Amino acid sequence: MSNHDEANFERLKEFVAELMEKKKIPGVAVGILRKDKTYTAGFGVTNIDHPLSVTDETLFQIGSITKTFTGTAIMRLVEMGKLDLDATVRTYLPDFKVADETATSQATIRHLLTHTSGWAGDFFVDTGAGDDALPRYMAKMADLEQLAPIGSVFSYNNSGFYLAGYIIEQVTGKKYEDALKKLVLEPLGLENCRFDPGDVMTHRFAVGHDVSEEYATVARPWPLPRAAYPAGGITCHVKDLLRYARFHLGDGTTEDGTRLLTPESLSLMHTPQAPIWEEHESVGLTWFINDEESLLPLSHP
Repeated sequence: MSNHDEANFERLKEFVAELMEKKKIPGVAVGILRKDKTYTAGFGVTNIDHPLSVTDETLFQIGSITKTFTGTAIMRLVEMGKLDLDATVRTYLPDFKVADETATSQATIRHLLTHTSGWAGDFFVDTGAGDDALPRYMAKMADLEQLAPIGSVFSYNNSGFYLAGYIIEQVTGKKYEDALKKLVLEPLGLENCRFDPGDVMTHRFAVGHDVSEEYATVARPWPLPRAAYPAGGITCHVKDLLRYARFHLGDGTTEDGTRLLTPESLSLMHTPQAPIWEEHESVGLTWFINDEESLLPLSHP
């Protein structure tokens, strides 16, 4: 980075440290990608009960950012001719069912990736750690209430991404984690993106904390069962997350120039598909978009 960028990052580090103290946040990793250069820093500790210093190689659960990885894998399969965004879920999962017959028959992959399926999305159930976790989860969706007509409104929907992960399994013949490695993680050189807690714990990793105004406590147990991996299961470090960001800010090629997605497919992921509640905010294919400023902020909460 230039001296100006270095100075700005030092100010950011000061701000982060002050905010951590104010909010009682135990540990943070921060990364900036600017003009193809990166700068990273770790703050605090991984676990207040068994503390290690946070570094830029400490693994963190990245939560729902995982949904954009799932969407990227879907787009790769679309380009391979194995999926159609506007094909129904039942095209790939014939046994899929929710309470509403219209939603059951008309829900498409695009509805899943844009949170517009309309059924109850916060359906969290542990279906075990076996390879059948996703089909068992889908079977339990049969009575899910329809809150809005299919395709009529954005409403954040985790359960749709469980289905997207299961679709990936069905068309690739691989478990979701293995398919994601083949389609996204390995081509992008993301060697430290992990799913299984038993694998994660062999590396330096941060645990979640419940934070109050006075203190923080370790959040137990590990929050995500296997069926939730497509919606929020990735654990990785900030350096790999910046490599992933570089890809989505680029032209669809990897760092070594290999094409992973066409510019058109990448652009489609960042193109508004449905409005959200706030003015200037919309959802693309898994990405959240704010077009209020001249820059185009992309994010995932």
